[in-house]
Amino acid sequence: MVTAPEPEPQPDADITWQPCARETWEALTHQAEKSSLEQAWAYGSAIESEQGLRAERGLISQDGEPLALVQAFCRDPLFTRIARVLRGPIWLIDPREDPRVPEVCETIAHQFRRRHFGDFLFWLPELPDNPKSAAMLRAQSLRPVVTGYSSIWLDLRPPLEALRAGLHGKWRNALRQAEKADFDVKESTHPRHLNESLQQYDRFRREKRFVGPEGDFIAAVADHDRKTVITLTARLSDEQVAGIILARHGRAATYLASWTGDAGRAGQAHNLLLWRGIETLKASGIEWLDLGGVNTESQHGIARFKLGLGGEVFTLAGTYL
Repeated sequence: MVTAPEPEPQPDADITWQPCARETWEALTHQAEKSSLEQAWAYGSAIESEQGLRAERGLISQDGEPLALVQAFCRDPLFTRIARVLRGPIWLIDPREDPRVPEVCETIAHQFRRRHFGDFLFWLPELPDNPKSAAMLRAQSLRPVVTGYSSIWLDLRPPLEALRAGLHGKWRNALRQAEKADFDVKESTHPRHLNESLQQYDRFRREKRFVGPEGDFIAAVADHDRKTVITLTARLSDEQVAGIILARHGRAATYLASWTGDAGRAGQAHNLLLWRGIETLKASGIEWLDLGGVNTESQHGIARFKLGLGGEVFTLAGTYL
C-alpha cells in the first residue's frame, strides 16, 4: 500500500489593505465588541466637512477574514502627507491575544508611511498601555510623543438592576435624589432639539473654559448619521437646567458632552440624565458605554462622577509618531 505524501504546509495568507465602503464599514463596526467614536464613519465625515481634512478608510483582512478597520484623517501640504489615526483601529479580532495583531499594526504603519520621507503618521492606537504594545509600535520605527489616554468602559450587558447595584453609594444616592425631584426629562434625536441643546452646551463650555468638542462639530456628526446622536435634557418649570449628549457607534456609545445650571446641579440632574441615557442605550442594543475620557489630576470632580458608575478604567498606549 502506497501512502500519499503529506501535503506541503502552506504559508499563511498575506494580510491586506483595501478601501472600505460605508455599508461594509457600518456592518463590521456592529460586529466589533467595542469601537471608538473617533473611528465612526459619521465622525470622519464631520472631520471632512468641518476641518477640511480627508478621511481615508481601510479594511485590513487575511484570506477574506476581516481583522480590523482603520480611519485616518489626512492632509497633503506641498510634498508631504500627514495622517492622524485617533483610537484606531476598530478591532475585529482580540487585540490582546491574537498573534496577527503585530502584522495589522505593520500594515497600518506602512499604509501611511509608504514614502518614508515626507509621510508623517500621528497614531493613538486602540491598544493598552503596556510593554507589549510599545514594542509593536517601536518595531514600526514609531516613537511615543504623547502619554497614554485614559477613559472608562461601562459594560451595559448586565440587567439594569445589576448596573444600579454596581453604582457607588454616593452616586446611587444622588440618583435617588434626582428621581424624587420634579425634573421633566426629554430624549430626542431631532435636529431642532439637538441644536437647542448645543446652544446651551456651547454657552456653558465658554463660561467654564473647558476643552470639549464644539457644538458645530457635534451637529455635523449628527448631520451625517441621524441615528448617532441622542440628547437628553432636564427641565424645571419649562426651563432647561441640564443636558447630556450621547453618540452611538456600532455596539458602543460615547458620553460626548454635558452642561448644567445651578438648579440642575442642586438637584443632581446629571445623575438622572445619564441613568436615563443608559436605559435608552440598552434598549437600542448598545452593550458598552465609553465615558469620554477621565483625568483625575486636572478634572478630579468630573472624574469622580464618572468613576461613580462603577466601570473599568483603561489607558491606551499614547500617541506615536
